[in-house]
Amino acid sequence: MKLTDLLRRTAEANPQAATLHSIADKAEELVEKRYSVRRMLREMESFARDTEAMRLTVDALRQLPYLPTLEQQDYKPYMALVACSPENFAYCYLSNDLVAVYEAGYRTAELMFFCDLLRCMRGRSYLNCVTNRVCDYFFRARRDALRHIATPLKEFEMQYAESRMKELEKAVFMLKVKMYKWHTFTAENMARMCGMSYSHFRERFETYYGCSATEWLRHERICRIMEDMTYRPELTLKEVAERNHFLSKSNFHDFFVPIGKNSVTCRCFRNRRLTV
Repeated sequence: MKLTDLLRRTAEANPQAATLHSIADKAEELVEKRYSVRRMLREMESFARDTEAMRLTVDALRQLPYLPTLEQQDYKPYMALVACSPENFAYCYLSNDLVAVYEAGYRTAELMFFCDLLRCMRGRSYLNCVTNRVCDYFFRARRDALRHIATPLKEFEMQYAESRMKELEKAVFMLKVKMYKWHTFTAENMARMCGMSYSHFRERFETYYGCSATEWLRHERICRIMEDMTYRPELTLKEVAERNHFLSKSNFHDFFVPIGKNSVTCRCFRNRRLTV
């Protein structure tokens, strides 16, 4: 059954809510003309301001014996309508009765549609929880894929979500950096591990971290060396150098030259014997 048929029956049972007929007419028009998600939101925005009509619409959707999905031809206009309403009952239905159920049931197609929907509604704080739920669903799938754990999501589905949701894209990028920092000390290698061109990686890194990838990786390397020097007193300086992938003791020494002679790192360096 189409959602529009349900809404028309609700309108007949509530003659005072004339707006419901207008909503149903508009939904049919949007489906027939195949408008974009952005256009749907623009067309449905005015109806979402009618609190009573929205309450009747959400109550009718809640009484459905089945979960609204993309299988209903007019699914998208009604999701756009509910998302446009800042009312608490509409938000709770969207977050708890729809997105949470899609998430638990691995309804990826519907959640991909919500990526498009939320992308067009960026900046509406009342949808933050919905955004977090959708992002978390795809983030967990990407994390499993990076760890070589089986996931029901396909690669193109994860990429689609990441291209739509800036919050998700940032979280996935930072996850990759966190995982790959243990395997390289050069920004070029990390860019390759992330599957990005070096220029794109460098730009994205500076945007998210506020510094260059080279500086950040150098700092991470120094922190690991300091941990070895502080908490692994049984290691010789040569062993510390080898653990941190220096080819020779002289390379290890040269690494600290730009830091300065009076830094804590250099004082720690001078206090260790360069034993073979």
